[in-house]
Amino acid sequence: MTIVVSEDDEDADYSPFAFLESHVNEDVLNVSHDYRYQKMGYYVSMHAELCGCRVTPRCSDILDTHRNPLLMIRASRAGIPCLPYRLISGYEKDLYPALCFAVNPYTCNSVTKVKSESQMYRTIKSLSVNNRYPVSVQPLLGEVKEAVQVFGETDVPEARAIARKFYEAFRIPVGKLVLQVVDGEAKLCHFEPAAKKEVDWALVRERVHALKGR
Repeated sequence: MTIVVSEDDEDADYSPFAFLESHVNEDVLNVSHDYRYQKMGYYVSMHAELCGCRVTPRCSDILDTHRNPLLMIRASRAGIPCLPYRLISGYEKDLYPALCFAVNPYTCNSVTKVKSESQMYRTIKSLSVNNRYPVSVQPLLGEVKEAVQVFGETDVPEARAIARKFYEAFRIPVGKLVLQVVDGEAKLCHFEPAAKKEVDWALVRERVHALKGR
């Protein structure tokens, strides 16, 4: 039996707060729009693992998908097309145009498009928290697109294949993919939480009910 913990489903077995006060021993499906470390979505998966349950998504998958370099390594190994990245710990010349991503644990939804040397200097200073943390830098080669995926599905045509492979590899039910379309091919750049208003919750409930009915 799989029990469902969801922030937005009247038919869920537990709300996140009720689940954290419970002790269960079944499989757990944790549905949230935000799984970042120290957010409710993360705590639900952590509580399930501490109870000895098999949970989707696992804490290790949550942490890896929210650290850009780890996401790129695991996604590449899973056969997802990715762009190369470079980790830098301070400002360097001639890296633009680029997409920059914070690797520190405090900055959310950090994707920054950089098109000048002065902008690169300011961006690295900000995302590195004054050179305390590395920053992931990827070349800006094509059109940047964002796609909210729900159980591997998205309404962004260019992102559909990546969304399916991403869910197969990481089992994160809800989140936003950032990708670039280069010469007609979509390549994964980043993953981040989706805003609650960006999520198609009707589709979430449909997929959850289908999974529970198996």
